[in-house]
Amino acid sequence: MTLVDFGHMESGKIKISQKIGAPLGLVDGSEVFSSMFNYEANGKGTFEIVLSPFGPENYREIAYVTFHIRDEPGALAQAAQFLKVRNIDILNSETVSSIPNVVMVWEMLVDLSFFGDSLSLKSEFDDAKRARDQAMSMVDCMLVENSDLATRYTRGAATDNEKVKTKALRKTEKKASTINDGTFEMPLAYINFLGKDSGPVMFIAEPDSWILSVVFLNDDVSLVRMKFDIPDRPGAVFEIMKTLGSLSINVITGNTNVLVYYEKMKCEVVADIRASGKDSKTIEETLKKSIESLGPAFALVGFAPIKV
Repeated sequence: MTLVDFGHMESGKIKISQKIGAPLGLVDGSEVFSSMFNYEANGKGTFEIVLSPFGPENYREIAYVTFHIRDEPGALAQAAQFLKVRNIDILNSETVSSIPNVVMVWEMLVDLSFFGDSLSLKSEFDDAKRARDQAMSMVDCMLVENSDLATRYTRGAATDNEKVKTKALRKTEKKASTINDGTFEMPLAYINFLGKDSGPVMFIAEPDSWILSVVFLNDDVSLVRMKFDIPDRPGAVFEIMKTLGSLSINVITGNTNVLVYYEKMKCEVVADIRASGKDSKTIEETLKKSIESLGPAFALVGFAPIKV
């Protein structure tokens, strides 16, 4: 699940909240590797910093592993033992009892640095199952997938978009930085690329891949969190986005969740209202009327400015 938050860079220092930092292991005393990118399209541009407790070299040996095991005592231990004897480190994981009393799914990100590669791991598992190894009697199958996360450091976030020009900006030092008091201190090279040492930022955390993206927003950004009730039917999300666009409201991030299938959904967005030329109170009143005009199932149920 992706986590999103907003904050501010002050004097080259970026405070990372517990909500964002803890799931990624970015806590006090931890080392963090970073890379920086500049993105440009249609005459506009911005910068991004990618942070992780693992450097790009480490990521080349990281893979996604999924075990299907019996929902019985000791089954998790068998899967963990299979990795332990091969010196494979579990980085983060999640277990789900998919069918209680029958089967569980254990998904994880693992470090293969001291073992080998994903093909060798799958081969050894298959060999153990064919040999009917009793140490694996409650483990039914294992899926292995290369993470390919190193490309995030070397190619950025828009690798498949030919309309976006991406430039990787090199750091002058390759050593890791240290998180102190929940703060990442920008390398001087990054500040020089930015041309400033203060400004609003957006955090996008990807716990599954242990990556934190820090994106630099416009200095005059005016953020508002909006929540809508909408019907669960085709075109409902379009109506919301069309209304926001007509008011020159630019959506920064958003999500939808079904509450009652075919009846009711929640839609939440964080948007920049500065292009509208209106204050937040006026926007709220205008938006409320516009949303209500879409029908009885549509409603603006939350509107709160975000301080950055």
